[in-house]
Amino acid sequence: MVEFTIMTNFFKQMSFLSKTCSNYIEKRTKVTLLGTSLLNEAFISFFGLMPFILRKDLLASAFQISLFTMVKPAVAVLSFYWSAGLVRSRSSLRNNMVIAGVLARVPFLFFVFFDSVWYMIFASAVYMLFSRAAIPSWMEILRLNLEKPVRDRLFSLSSILGYVECIVIAIGLGSLLDSYQSFWKIFFVFSTFLGLIGVFLQLRTPILLDDTETKKPLNFRGLIKPWKEGMALIKQRPDFAKFQLGTNLSGFGIMLAIPASALFYADTLMLSHAEVTIGRYIFMGLGFVFFSPLWVKAMQKFTINFLMGFVCLGFALFPFFISLALLSKFSIYIAFFSYGITQAGSHLLWNLSGPTFAGKEDNSAKYTGVNVLMVGMRGIVAPLLGGFLCEIFSPLIVFYIAIAICLTGGFCMFSKKIFPVEERSY
Repeated sequence: MVEFTIMTNFFKQMSFLSKTCSNYIEKRTKVTLLGTSLLNEAFISFFGLMPFILRKDLLASAFQISLFTMVKPAVAVLSFYWSAGLVRSRSSLRNNMVIAGVLARVPFLFFVFFDSVWYMIFASAVYMLFSRAAIPSWMEILRLNLEKPVRDRLFSLSSILGYVECIVIAIGLGSLLDSYQSFWKIFFVFSTFLGLIGVFLQLRTPILLDDTETKKPLNFRGLIKPWKEGMALIKQRPDFAKFQLGTNLSGFGIMLAIPASALFYADTLMLSHAEVTIGRYIFMGLGFVFFSPLWVKAMQKFTINFLMGFVCLGFALFPFFISLALLSKFSIYIAFFSYGITQAGSHLLWNLSGPTFAGKEDNSAKYTGVNVLMVGMRGIVAPLLGGFLCEIFSPLIVFYIAIAICLTGGFCMFSKKIFPVEERSY
């Protein structure tokens, strides 16, 4: 009887310690997620202004803007190899994320010394390469440390706080950009330092390691292996294949329109930095902030593919409202507001699709890795094609083509005949 009592107390103490450890890990992960979002958002949002800045301040050509737009997602193909090679065990997740985060930001520390479009393209390529490479590790850490309902709500909250921060920054930023020609370089360096602080904050994120886990040796011999694994995953999961179809069609349409929008803002509408900043930071931020909670609630009630259909339709509205700016410039603000609404859903679905489709599987990084790979694949084609079509026709024609592609994506996501599967309760 005494032995039984001792064993019972022992197991109770072990259960208490396990629960305490889990609570500590969850708390630290929450702090890290919110902190890194606040520290990174200034850079990420300002980075979105680069095509307009290149055209307005550095007089970049249509080809250079297209190349800048293309290089960013195209290098994601290389980041796919980084993830496939390093995300092999839980113990490697944090190192992979932190090293990639530091390497992504280093070139922007030297922005003040360069006044070249080509350096901007180089720095952006490095940033996209390593920032995309860090995503699978970060999403897998969130999957391990947080339960799905908590993860979804917290991820959305971190994004909302980031956009609120951008709205605050936007007040007066446009005027500074118009008044001081090189101020954007200083802001890039400052926001880069904030981002590096966020990376080192991630370094302190605890991970509950699996004692039974054995490290797999890195294998760089098979360059085709990650592609085969990704394609096999798509074939095995029709629901994931349908998700890829929707994200690629809507993403292709938006990427096609980016070079056209930069030319349209600077040359046709002759917008100032203040006007573009107000649209992108304030109106887009308000759309994101107000509608993010609704996307989170919808994600708890509807399948991820059903919601992706609305994302496709939302992205079609962006070039549509931009084209109406020929009649009224206020339409630009409506376009950014609608884009913010759609981006709130796209951001949530794209980043959390890996953990969602993985469910109770051991590793969600393989799903997120395929997402990153597909971004690179469409990024190789869409921006250059958009710039080429702008030279042949006009930005307006490119907008209409982008609208048609996004609407096609929405049709595919809502169609029950395309990749028909029994919906899973993730």
